[in-house]
Amino acid sequence: MEHVDRKALITRFAKIEGHVRSIKNMTEEERDFEMIMQQIGAVKKAMDAAAKVIYTEQMKELIKQGEIDEVIVKKKIDSYIR
Repeated sequence: MEHVDRKALITRFAKIEGHVRSIKNMTEEERDFEMIMQQIGAVKKAMDAAAKVIYTEQMKELIKQGEIDEVIVKKKIDSYIR
């Protein structure tokens, strides 16, 4: 993964970390569960988006390496989609 992509991903994870901390605080403050669930949904979407970036970069790397063995590629795909 390129340095720029990695830095963007780290920034994305820092934002997710902040969201999770906010959810923890909302829970401690006994905030409305609907609001908490809404924030949990946002974190899930953000994590899915980060996973897609990592997955895409891995697939690009396999292509760049000339990896065309279907079994190996399928194993990689299956390991990411669990």
